[in-house]
Amino acid sequence: MVSEPAAAGAAARWRSLALGAFAVAMPLGIAVQQGALALLGSVFVVYCVQARRLPRSPLDGWLAVFAAALLISTAFSPDPTRSLGAYPRLWIVLAFFATYHLARTRAEVERLAWLMIASASLVAVYGVVQHYTGIDLARTLLGKPADVDRFWLGGGWRTKGLHPSGITYAHNVLFPLTLASGYALAGGVARRRRLLLTIGWLAMLLALVFSATRGVWIAFALVLLLLAIVRGGRSAIAALAGLAVLLAALGGMDAGIRERARTAFDLAANIPRTQIWRANLDMARERPLLGWGYGSYKHIRQPFYDRYPEADTTAHAHNDFLQTLVDGGALALAAFVALFARILVIGGRGYRAMTAADEPARSLAIAAWLAVVGFLIGGLTQYNFGDAEVVVCLWFTVALSMRLADQRAAAPPPLR
Repeated sequence: MVSEPAAAGAAARWRSLALGAFAVAMPLGIAVQQGALALLGSVFVVYCVQARRLPRSPLDGWLAVFAAALLISTAFSPDPTRSLGAYPRLWIVLAFFATYHLARTRAEVERLAWLMIASASLVAVYGVVQHYTGIDLARTLLGKPADVDRFWLGGGWRTKGLHPSGITYAHNVLFPLTLASGYALAGGVARRRRLLLTIGWLAMLLALVFSATRGVWIAFALVLLLLAIVRGGRSAIAALAGLAVLLAALGGMDAGIRERARTAFDLAANIPRTQIWRANLDMARERPLLGWGYGSYKHIRQPFYDRYPEADTTAHAHNDFLQTLVDGGALALAAFVALFARILVIGGRGYRAMTAADEPARSLAIAAWLAVVGFLIGGLTQYNFGDAEVVVCLWFTVALSMRLADQRAAAPPPLR
């Protein structure tokens, strides 16, 4: 018969293992992410069964309101059954609940951030090699031909890491890159770890540049600028130096990268994107209050895109807020904005409550907060909230932010 202390120790090891595996899985592609999430979710279910209750989180009500807004839209949509068929994909919000409730201490949050950054740094090194060689390890291991895009403006290939595209990779790597930016500037970090963080940061930055994803370039530049403003002092100098490195890489690494960066501010070069937005605004005007129903987009879009032949893709609205407006109308958009406003308020309040004595948790808190800000900025030019590989990272990072913000609250009871 297993003693109670031994059983508790085994449960704690499983909890730690599942959390660590999930953190490592963040940059490794959707199949690995979802496998690790299923493991973590199983541990979370055991915790709930033992506690005989569903534990509370700071976002329960806000997530419920957003879900209710989507369901109301579905109920009044042209095809409610088809809309409901899309809801199973939302299971990945479990990443927030499981991580938030199973991560117990600031030290554990630091460990999870470190594991995510370390894993993303290794993938970034592979991504840099991918840019110069066109290697596609993920597909090769599956016996499939490589599917890496030649960079259309210059030499090399467009880095996509272990993800389906360079765009997905860029929005995914923004999270560990931002966490590394804050963590590397934290007090109380050992010199060796700080050096490794800096090396990983450089690898991720280069991989981001080689992804040729302008929206995330702009998002990360603004993240570094905000980091400098918020932290001040030596941290501001370091953050601005990081911004200078980013700009130098965009301007000096490759003529194609330089031209790609220039087109971010060229109205003529971005007409296809503006045409996409116009088509989606037309969709929203047709059903402004409740939208067309979550998951209905691909079934209703074509007549609207037919009005704008210069639109270069009909996949989605290329904007989180506009896509939410089309899917769920003004009601869902208001709930979406309120949810993320709440996330930022709680995370910002947690950061302001900390002092230098709380390092490195304090630096990780502002980094997690900025990662969410970066996600929202990136979401102005891409529907990254609909990209599972990105949203898993989002909910994981939000969970870390919420856990850091409420460390003065009592920790949940341990697994038995």
